Parts: sequence; C-alpha cells; structure tokens
Amino acid sequence: MSLPDLIWVNKVSYMLDVGRGFSLLLPLVVGYSRWDYLQPHHKAVFWCCVMWAVLTATGEALFFLKQPNIVVWNSVTILETLFIFYSFYLVIRSEKLRRYLRMGVALFIVVAIADFFFLSGLKATTVYTVALESVLLVVVVLLYFEQLMQELRTTPLERNPMFVIGIGVMTYFAGTVMVFLLQDTVTGVQDTLMMMINSILSLVLNSIIARAFWLVGRDEPNVKPFIGPVSVRRVIRR
Repeated sequence: MSLPDLIWVNKVSYMLDVGRGFSLLLPLVVGYSRWDYLQPHHKAVFWCCVMWAVLTATGEALFFLKQPNIVVWNSVTILETLFIFYSFYLVIRSEKLRRYLRMGVALFIVVAIADFFFLSGLKATTVYTVALESVLLVVVVLLYFEQLMQELRTTPLERNPMFVIGIGVMTYFAGTVMVFLLQDTVTGVQDTLMMMINSILSLVLNSIIARAFWLVGRDEPNVKPFIGPVSVRRVIRR
C-alpha cells in the first residue's frame, strides 16, 4: 500500500474511532430519558453502556499518557459479557434453560479469571475469554429468539426492545470475534483495518441499543403463550 493510501486509511480509522467513542452517548442519553420506563433487563444493558463509557474514557486516557491499557480492555470483555448475559437471562422464562445458563456463566467466570491472570496474562488480549464471550452471548440471544417464536404477539418483533438489542448483540459479537482473537498477531495496515471493522460495528451496536431504549414503553408487545393448533380448535368450538 502506498504512503498516501496508508495516510488516508489511518485518517479514516481515527475518525471512526472518535465516532465510536461519541456514539456511546446515544444509548446513555436515550436510556436516561426513558429511565422510568426501563425494566430490569433494559437497565442491565444501560449500565453496560455506562461501563463502556467509563472504561473507554479510562483506556483512551491511558493510551494518551502512553501507559499500558490492555487490562482495561480485558476488563471490558468480562463486564460486558456479564451485563448483557444478565439482561437476556432475566427474560428467559424456562427454569431448565436458566439452570443451564447459570452453569454456562459460571464456566465463563472461571475461564475469564484463569485467562486474565494465567493463560493470556495481563499484557495480552484474553483470547479464550473473547471466544467464550461470543459463544455465550450468541447462545443466550438465540434462546431468547426461540422463546419469542413460541409466543403469539400483536406487536412486530422490530418494536420489541429486547429483540432489537439481540440483533445488535448478534451483529457486533459475531462480527468482531476474529478481530479480537487476531489482534495480537497482526500489525500495520491489517491491524488498522481490523480496528476500523470494530469501530463500525460499535457504531451500529450503540445506535441499535439507543433505538431499543427509545422503543421501551411506547408500544409494549402483548405476549401470549403458544397454545398450538389443537388448543385453538377447542377454543373455537366453545
């Protein structure tokens, strides 16, 4: 890649990174304005956004001061997993599934601690935690989607705040898992391009969460258990 092209890529990457940071204000402002309507599962996502904002500012400040900040980003991985997992755990109604999910998050915590201090260490990206994070969050979101399919709804899914958040979570974590797994093995323009992907998907995720907060309380879905065709026919006969 020629020098002018490299300079252009670096400028675009910087602008996207700045935009990613400021985009965190979107869910914070919208969530705060809709606070009285937020349910516990929505508030878990809101506090995740607060954590993102605080630790992102901390990490960028350490970078500006030329101090190591990898511990901050590794902490973000653990905390965001717990916040987002908890938000979807709250809306899963099956006790059997909730039991398995508790086992899954317990395994995640054990692996995260071991990875943080021993496997990857304090000076590298916690790759095992990142991989397990993506699996855990994708699974819990898919379980919630499967639950939605068993319900009769009068409100479109695109107006269901947790469904909207789930789309954002799936898009971001499925799209960035390889970015973080390969972060410590690439350099130069490849590293810059990968960080651009992360910035773009972060912008998308923050915008989607803001949209979900805006929907809360405006058009709440009317959820009914799925009763199946046989039961429906019995109701009609009556």
